[in-house]
Amino acid sequence: MLTYMEVHLYYTLPVLGILLAILRPFHSSQDTFKYGFLCAMAFSTASLWDNYIVYHRAWWYCPLCVTAVIGYVPLEEYMFFIIMSLMTVAFTNLVMRWHLPSTFIKPDAPVFKSIIIRYLPIAVLLSIGVRAWNSAVPNTHLFYGSCILWYTCPVLALLWFGSSEYICSRYKGVLISIVLPTIYLCWVDKVAIAAGTWHISLRTSTGIMVAPSLPLEEFLFFLLINVVLVFATCAIDRAQAILHLYGMNAAFSYFSFMNNSEHVTRLVNLTYAFYLSDQALHADTFHDLHTAWRILKQASFSFYTASAVFPTNVRQDLGVLYGFCRATDDIADDEETPVEQRKEQLATVRQCIYDMFATKNPAALDWSRYDLPSSCISSLRAFARLCAPKLQVDAVNELLDGYEFDLNRSTVETEADLECYSACVASSVGEMCTRLMLPYPDSWTIERARDMGLVLQYTNIARDIVTDSQELRRCYLPRDWLSSKESEAMTTGCVEELGQTRLRSLAMKLLVGRADRWAGQARRGIDRLPFDCQGGVRAACAVYMAIGNELIKEKGYPKRAYVSTSQRIWVVLKSVYKTSLPSTGFLQASINYYNTITRSSQKNLNNNNNSNRHKIMKTRKGKQRAFCLF
Repeated sequence: MLTYMEVHLYYTLPVLGILLAILRPFHSSQDTFKYGFLCAMAFSTASLWDNYIVYHRAWWYCPLCVTAVIGYVPLEEYMFFIIMSLMTVAFTNLVMRWHLPSTFIKPDAPVFKSIIIRYLPIAVLLSIGVRAWNSAVPNTHLFYGSCILWYTCPVLALLWFGSSEYICSRYKGVLISIVLPTIYLCWVDKVAIAAGTWHISLRTSTGIMVAPSLPLEEFLFFLLINVVLVFATCAIDRAQAILHLYGMNAAFSYFSFMNNSEHVTRLVNLTYAFYLSDQALHADTFHDLHTAWRILKQASFSFYTASAVFPTNVRQDLGVLYGFCRATDDIADDEETPVEQRKEQLATVRQCIYDMFATKNPAALDWSRYDLPSSCISSLRAFARLCAPKLQVDAVNELLDGYEFDLNRSTVETEADLECYSACVASSVGEMCTRLMLPYPDSWTIERARDMGLVLQYTNIARDIVTDSQELRRCYLPRDWLSSKESEAMTTGCVEELGQTRLRSLAMKLLVGRADRWAGQARRGIDRLPFDCQGGVRAACAVYMAIGNELIKEKGYPKRAYVSTSQRIWVVLKSVYKTSLPSTGFLQASINYYNTITRSSQKNLNNNNNSNRHKIMKTRKGKQRAFCLF
């Protein structure tokens, strides 16, 4: 005999535990609210409904198979309300998390089509619910099935009202989220009925079997309840996306003033967003967001994919930030546009940034004033809505300084210049990302983020010595590291004249004593980030650091070191599910290699290192502030 508690111990709790363990690194406050709200709603409504069903003997249980009875229903049944809700919602989160909810909201969809999609199914569901209510007569064959229909159909109609077009846009994920939990729970139900744990009354059911020991009514129950849970998850995701994009309006702020309860305020805000149709939203907001994400997907599909490890809101903000960085970087790098025109455009971007941070409502700027490419304007508008309110203007201007350095084809004369340039193009981005993840970061955490930017940029330069020379005719290595002949070879695309040994020693010099100087303390800064962001940051940094490992593994100097897709996936998984960033093994490996190069070369490199080390440490922060205030 199989007891009801054993059903949970053998079949439901292990699956729920696996799902929650998989989702643990990605768990956010939004998920906590979602789980809590849906479980509370399911428990409160299902408890009353199930007591009514058992009272009328639609199903009953073996008295020896339950631990206790509360009302007419076993304790394990109350547990099942929570377990099933968590299981289906967790599985839905796992299926749905790989795409941004906001990309499935369509404000420019035809109104007539929207009305048909929205209201016709509602009319059908409400009609079925009314008919089922009238047919739910105790001690008749239609009683159990009718009770299931009148219990679920009105709820489905309400959820369809608030998220029908969103659900249709995500139909593949919705179907997977419904079908797989339904099949599994029906199988568990079949096992329990066959074992005599509970029984379905033939007097109040049709007697039709979907499968051996699986009545039609039980299949209908699991199917419709899972539909309700998946639809509710979609509705909450959509409402949260709207709130994040548009923020608090006057109605929300008034309620927040009248009621200090954070949870009640959030519920009212979500309810307001839930009832807004797609057509009631501003289409430009979504067009700009889609443009930013299209730029991201085209420029860095790896980052586009990997960003799924971040919470939805953070992922969206990071995507908009990346879109802004890429769109403005393209202005500086567009070789088809004359240099003077690019300088004017970059000056226009800088003026736009000034206006954006000077006004209290950056989204209300007159964008026709800025003569920039349309994609850049879209990225700037999205940046103004989502990122600018959370950032400081100094870091943005510092990034633009880095673009000007490249546009003016300035040279890196000393190691101090290299550090300042890296701070502009990488540390500034690290600071901005940290402010998006942690709205009120302390100065220590910001400094660690900037350190990590230096580590990654130095790794990037070490990887691209040949590529930068041959494709861009650029050298980002300090000129005082090179002889005049080597410097000329670098800037004329003849970099390979330096030889594999020399190129490799220069790459190692960037990593040894430079990148490793910041790597350790930068890694500790990740622990200050929100828990749901730590795994994503560790994964992103670990993938980049793996490039250093590839440089070490090569016998010579590769034209461009890269990490294979399978290795990248393994590094991401290992980083997300570990509590700390994988050891920067490439740094120690670099040291080992560095100690094996020829004595004469080693002596020269060490002399350069010693002459610059004190100067760099002394001027680092001052130079960064100078660039910020430029």
